[in-house]
Amino acid sequence: MSYISPISTKSSDNKLKRGSRAALLASVASVAVFASASHVYAQDADSADAVEEIVVSGIRGSLRRAMDVKRNNSAIVDAISAEDIGKFPDQNVAESLQRISGVSIDRSGGEGQFVTVRGFGPQFNTVLVNGRILATENEGREYSFDSLAAELISGADVYKTPTAGMQSGGIGSTINIRTARPLDTRGFTAAVSTKAQYEDNSDELSPTLSGLVSNTFADDTIGLLLSFSHQERDSRTDFIDTRGFNPGTTLNLADGTTLEDVFIPQNYDQIVNFEKRKRTGGTAVLQFEPSDTFRVTLDALYSKFDVESKATSIGHWFTSSEVLDAAVDENNTVVTLTHSGNGATDYINRTYNRPTETKMAGFNTDWQASDNLNIAVDLAWSEATSDNGGNETFAVIGFNNGVSYDNTNPDTIPSLTGVPATLDPADGRAHIALREGADIVDEVIEAKFDAEWSMDGILNTVKFGGYMYERTKTNNTVATDPNVLCLYCGYASDVDDSLLTEFDAGNFLGAEGQVPTVWLDYDPDALFAFLESPEAIAGLSDPETAAALIAANNGYAAALQPDSFEVDEEVYGGYVDFNFEGDFGDKVWAANIGLRYVHTKQTATGKQLALLDLEVIPDDETLYNAVFSDTVIDVTESNTYNDLLPSANFRLDMTEELILRASYSRTITRPTMTDMAPRVNFAVNRPGNLQANGGNPLLSPFKSDNLDLTAEYYYGDASYLSVAGFHKTVDDFIVSTVEQETFALESGSFTYNVRRPRNGETAKVKGLEVSWQHSFDSLPAPFDGLGIQANLTFVDSAATLDTGNTSTTFALEGLGDSQNLVVFYEKDRIQFRVAYNNRDGFMQTLANGTGGDPIFVEAYHQIDLSGSYDLTDDISVFFEGTNITNQDTRKHGRFENQMLSVSDNGARYAVGIRAKF
Repeated sequence: MSYISPISTKSSDNKLKRGSRAALLASVASVAVFASASHVYAQDADSADAVEEIVVSGIRGSLRRAMDVKRNNSAIVDAISAEDIGKFPDQNVAESLQRISGVSIDRSGGEGQFVTVRGFGPQFNTVLVNGRILATENEGREYSFDSLAAELISGADVYKTPTAGMQSGGIGSTINIRTARPLDTRGFTAAVSTKAQYEDNSDELSPTLSGLVSNTFADDTIGLLLSFSHQERDSRTDFIDTRGFNPGTTLNLADGTTLEDVFIPQNYDQIVNFEKRKRTGGTAVLQFEPSDTFRVTLDALYSKFDVESKATSIGHWFTSSEVLDAAVDENNTVVTLTHSGNGATDYINRTYNRPTETKMAGFNTDWQASDNLNIAVDLAWSEATSDNGGNETFAVIGFNNGVSYDNTNPDTIPSLTGVPATLDPADGRAHIALREGADIVDEVIEAKFDAEWSMDGILNTVKFGGYMYERTKTNNTVATDPNVLCLYCGYASDVDDSLLTEFDAGNFLGAEGQVPTVWLDYDPDALFAFLESPEAIAGLSDPETAAALIAANNGYAAALQPDSFEVDEEVYGGYVDFNFEGDFGDKVWAANIGLRYVHTKQTATGKQLALLDLEVIPDDETLYNAVFSDTVIDVTESNTYNDLLPSANFRLDMTEELILRASYSRTITRPTMTDMAPRVNFAVNRPGNLQANGGNPLLSPFKSDNLDLTAEYYYGDASYLSVAGFHKTVDDFIVSTVEQETFALESGSFTYNVRRPRNGETAKVKGLEVSWQHSFDSLPAPFDGLGIQANLTFVDSAATLDTGNTSTTFALEGLGDSQNLVVFYEKDRIQFRVAYNNRDGFMQTLANGTGGDPIFVEAYHQIDLSGSYDLTDDISVFFEGTNITNQDTRKHGRFENQMLSVSDNGARYAVGIRAKF
């Protein structure tokens, strides 16, 4: 029998010509050894023995299995596969995914975190584990791949076109991560690996330990698999940061000159962030197969990923009214400025913590009810939490000071002068201090029923099924009361000198002499304790009121804030999928045509202070006094919509080697949770200029009509050439726009200009992907061990924004070309691989929170390498290098010389030993 995987890729969907079917069976059998869900299962002991004979580990085995997944699928799919049990090609799942054409990644702390596919960012890609939606610790739908250890993964498939049986939600792609299953290997298997990793920036060494054990019992009718992984990292990231450029600024200079409509940097900071990353996870799988026709699988996944950070920095805030001298370039961007002594030099201490936990459990039954009917039931639960509310700190101690900023040299980072060479703790004055962060809980409950009826003839299978899932995402902001955080603002209050100690940033970005590399640092908890003390409060202008405020809010303790919200999402659906195959002369063709119906209900609940009235302030006609309710009120709104999602995949085998594919589909991506938050923030309350911003619970999903054409030429055991073109037309694209809204208050109706995310825009994305994989088997020894992987992705968009009577174009976030090149050598006991990845510049954010202009990430390339030597058939030693050329990441604003940030994560190296049994 054949079991239906959570995403079915059975070979009956697209059979090859009779002359190649024997080779296909051998290939699929090898895939089954590493697949998490059984794509094909051998029925007797003889075929099981055959599996043992053809399994090939190592780089070539991994590439061959990934190629077979691509070749034998009815949809357009790219895959990665483990090189051996517990041995993934890269240190991070996202790092391996970026080797696939059309896939790019964003990094955090030097590790791949978010995935973009064909120009569509992380929220547009549905991430599954063994065919099930995995909860995420982020505020929205985006999944952080760095929270899952690569050692727990046996492979991953990137579905660029869907079938009707797949979950809805991925306009960019559906990414299915696979974990190992004991009945796929049969018998006893174990592997253990340990390594030490060295961080170039921090000069620290940290451990990694992982292992897997799998066995079958009772004549291979019961299987048990356990895996675990533990990794630690002590890293350091150096970066400079200008949060944005304020446009439309007027500068009245000291010499009487006026510069109008200029872009001025908001600030300029030098930051060193120390991180302790600790990732612990594991999987457990129990399978029972009492007969050849029935299988039960119970499985669980656990991952705990904690990031503790401490960022120390020196910063300078630029106030336009205090600029004494400045020069601008042809874009009217300030390239030099001198700031008066009314500015400040700040010693900033903050954290970027990520205390996260992810859990998943599933139950699956697969029953071959008859020769023609297969029935599968899958139940799953997943939960992700981030207990970060009040866990982060942001504190500023500073002193009044004037500095000069110079960004005239395009080959270096901007320089900054004016900081005293001798640092005196007595200069330190209190300013902002707060605890902050968010508690996030994401819970997913999912149930699926799938059935497949097989028959003879052109229509060979009919698949149908039902689906239900409920997802609840809670985002609670927990922070210091807003009235307390700025209690000491203004640098008027002295702080205890003993709090401040000198910090030396060393060779900070290689910029010694250009920016300060020595500043004062402190313990934020000690600062909070001092600011809450009677000694500090006594130095304020109104100590009695300040003491009452401190007492009422438990000092700087964090509390639940009104901008918290929760989104509950219920999805019900069903599908039918028809698979055809036949002969067209001497050619074989196959088609997959299906329709999926999806019903979505979303309920958003939030909290906020209600605006009761706007009162005129006597003797000040420029500002209203906003009157809010004393208590926080609940706001709840619901939205319901239905979608019909057709899909059609057609395949023609021109020869045994050449395959042509064509696909049409309609896909959706539901709005991200943060856009649906039912809240309004009344930001500006001035007569004639009332401004507010908020979420929109009534958003419709993004809807995309997709066309794909591919040609694939498989000309060797692990060699192929593929060319793919795609076109996506996305309607109801969500963009934040400003519209007028009227609010009925106690003294009358007031009209605000309200910025909210809204539907209505159209985006068209088109692209071309070229992939080549070649094994040089025909070269004379020892060069016959060489091989190459290469791909190019070209992507472009045309997006229209309707602004009333006119239409303008806007760019898509994450859209950019990419290139990959991997050269490998595998011969006898030696394996070696060098991987080059380049991502061209792209727009990361359409509207920066500071100034509203976009943020562009400049082109970035990275070189990684790895190698191993087999001491015996079961024991090998290995090394790894990540970002060995120590490339930094750079971002700029509207113009290239508007530098926003430069960050340096450094190179990482590892050595280790691996054993398998």
